[in-house]
Order: sequence, then C-alpha cells, then structure tokens
Amino acid sequence: MVEDQEYLFVYGTLMKGCPAHDLMKGSMFVSRAITSERHTLYAITSPYGDRYPALLLNGGEHYVIGELYLVPPDVLERLDFYEGVPEGDYIRTKIKVRRLDIGKDVDAYVYAINPNLLQSLIAEGRAEPLVSLEGDKVVWKC
Repeated sequence: MVEDQEYLFVYGTLMKGCPAHDLMKGSMFVSRAITSERHTLYAITSPYGDRYPALLLNGGEHYVIGELYLVPPDVLERLDFYEGVPEGDYIRTKIKVRRLDIGKDVDAYVYAINPNLLQSLIAEGRAEPLVSLEGDKVVWKC
C-alpha cells in the first residue's frame, strides 16, 4: 500500500460511471470488492427525488459489492464533506472487505449511514431496504 494512503470501499454514487465518481480524482482504483460480513443496503430518496444507497453496518442480510480504492488524505477530506460526515449524516469507519482480484480481506474505510439519521428517514418514508439482486449479493446500479 502506498504510504499515507488508505483503502476506501465505495458501493454507490462514488463508483466508476456514477454521478459523484469525479470526487475520487487523485485516488487509485485497486479492485472490485465485496464486504466480508453481511450488512443492509438501503435506497434513500432525497427531498429532490434523487436516489442513492446507504449502507447500514448491522450484520444484515447481504454482502455488498463495490470498488476498492487507495485514497490520499486530501481526497478523504473532500469525501467526508460530500458524505456529510461533519453533519453526522454518514460515519467513515473501517470494515473488512474482500479484494476480488486476489481473494484477500483488507481493512478499508467505508461511508456508512448514521443509524439515527436512517431511523428518521424511514419514519419519513424516504428509505427502503434494497432486495438481493444476485442471489446473496446486492449490487447497486447507478
């Protein structure tokens, strides 16, 4: 791993071909990846009608597929702002993900939704669980 860079697992709008991928500029794609543990992936609808995924780290029903990047500190700061970390919307934390290129687990940062925010979004009818799209694996298609 490159010094001062961290692994980051992305599963939605930051992935290649997705609306916010430009924010990943300065990072390096490593591999497709999958969470090592099961979690719940929600579809959130913003007040403007946009839809985006939100990962709840809860030992849920599905492994989540995404992409793994090496990310320098300045990109992580930019992404923290985008994900609403200062406001408490999302939490940047480390989880284990499996690199699909070599079949090895690594520790990677991920942006997970704040459970308190999710409860509020569910109450407003703006969040719903995504169902499995490929057997036991959930794939978010943006």
